[in-house]
Amino acid sequence: MKKQNSIIKYLYIILIIALTGCSSEDGAVGPQGPQGVPGEDGSQGIQGEQGLQGPGGTDGMDGNANVIYSDWFFPDWNEFDAPRAKRMIVTDPEFGQNYDDGVILFYWITNNGSTFLVPWNSYSTITGALNISRSMNVRGISGDVWITIRRYDQDFEVRDTFGQFEGIIYNRLRYVIIPGNINVSGKSTLDYNDYEAVKAFYNLPD
Repeated sequence: MKKQNSIIKYLYIILIIALTGCSSEDGAVGPQGPQGVPGEDGSQGIQGEQGLQGPGGTDGMDGNANVIYSDWFFPDWNEFDAPRAKRMIVTDPEFGQNYDDGVILFYWITNNGSTFLVPWNSYSTITGALNISRSMNVRGISGDVWITIRRYDQDFEVRDTFGQFEGIIYNRLRYVIIPGNINVSGKSTLDYNDYEAVKAFYNLPD
């Protein structure tokens, strides 16, 4: 029995010495094992409560808030009315107030739907000569605008000067006043000859 205990004691001492003599630097690092199977996604958490609504933003400036415009109206040759020359006087106090720093535009629409910025002229399709001239003159601070039409080759026809005749609408006009104090991005590149562009830019109703 004592001999067996002595043998076990010696074996225990030898095992301790062997373990003490080993270190982590002994032997090469083994290859990395294969990647494990991905775990399952966890369940979605409970949705949080909706936050308070923030304050509303400030309304932007209306693009046509200060633009002045008229309805479409028929020409009224109230200054003189001759077979080859006619003039009407259109009055609005805003013409005088915006004479120096604003923009005053008169648009003329014909029976075929074409819209022109006054002044505009018509030429002969055969000779190229000037047939009809249409002009606009702002009378300074008086608040008047003169619209004058002249024909050079013959007397006026109905379609040249009439607003409405025998149920047919031939000519109408409207004016648009853009005060000089309106500072809108893109105004400097706006083509005033293009009525549709002006109407869209300033949100003008028909």
